[in-house]
Amino acid sequence: MKKKIKLTYLKKANKFLKKNPHITENEVDVLVINFIKSHLYGMDINIDYQQMQGSISDTYRIRKGNIRIIIKIDNGEIVIEAIIMDIGYRGDIYKK
Repeated sequence: MKKKIKLTYLKKANKFLKKNPHITENEVDVLVINFIKSHLYGMDINIDYQQMQGSISDTYRIRKGNIRIIIKIDNGEIVIEAIIMDIGYRGDIYKK
């Protein structure tokens, strides 16, 4: 059974996309969909991702050059929802 994929951008991620021309929303969409295919469906797609550690172990980071995309996956029965929590450069993304 096919599941629908729903991508949700938080305000912080949208703000980064509007300010920085280095990555577009379409590129982020493709990266997140490739992550879902690789992680949940086991497809052989070359994408650099890791599960976060500690208290945020239910989130993942996707790397594209110096840019990091922090996402959280909710794998329901009908819809896979990927929440793009934050996008930023590697030096700033992990700081609160």
